[in-house]
Amino acid sequence: MKFKLLGLLILLISLADCLYAGVAADTPRYDIVKLEIKRLKRQRTLHIYFPPSYWNTRKKFPVIYVQDGQTTFIKDAYNNNESWYADSLVNLMPTNKQCIIVAIQSGINSVRMQEYNPYTGTSDAAIYAAYVAKDVKTYIDTTFRTLQDAKHTAVVGSSMGGLISMYIAAKYSDIFGVAGIFSPAFWYAEPVYDDMTKQAINPKSKFFFAYGDDEGNEADYVNRMVTLLNNKKIGPKNIPAPLVTKGKHDEKQWRLDFEAFYRWFSNQF
Repeated sequence: MKFKLLGLLILLISLADCLYAGVAADTPRYDIVKLEIKRLKRQRTLHIYFPPSYWNTRKKFPVIYVQDGQTTFIKDAYNNNESWYADSLVNLMPTNKQCIIVAIQSGINSVRMQEYNPYTGTSDAAIYAAYVAKDVKTYIDTTFRTLQDAKHTAVVGSSMGGLISMYIAAKYSDIFGVAGIFSPAFWYAEPVYDDMTKQAINPKSKFFFAYGDDEGNEADYVNRMVTLLNNKKIGPKNIPAPLVTKGKHDEKQWRLDFEAFYRWFSNQF
């Protein structure tokens, strides 16, 4: 009788594995979740991408949290020029280099600026940063199979999204160990330099900066931040030389920046 029960158990496990693999054999999956910023009584929409390998393995995955995430994926772009193609990029990567991507859709107009600029009198950025670091990450980690340590957790953004990503990565450097900062709007928030000078940042943190060659004085703003971080004993090993791409302050350029960032990040697994 015991052997019959054991055989039945093995059969059930095999069937479960087949069903699991059947889900995996399909296309990548996207989930959409609305998660409230309780202190602000606002909702943000999370667009969550799972690579095909999520469904045909049982391993845990690194996670990238994208700010201003409404143009991260092809399926959400208004047209092809406004997408980072992040989902297509991950699909092309080897399974051991694939990540879950959580694209957080921004608020609009003044709400976006309040949440993304920490340095105004009406700023909600501290509350928003805590929401990303605690509420969003906790939801993702408790719901899906993720590698939860800082070295496998990245925050990414461009322009104002780059500014708030810098703030989140510094303030919560024990949670987000990696940051991709593209064309950051440091020019819009000069106090960021004083803030980063005072902020205690985990020396193991890694920062990837990128900007276009047709963005005015962006090189000066980025290099100033790199020097500041180097002075905090975060050296060249953790901060590669900023990537300079041919382009303006737009999604086409950030698509290239994200690809370079992703390859750099995933090569560290």
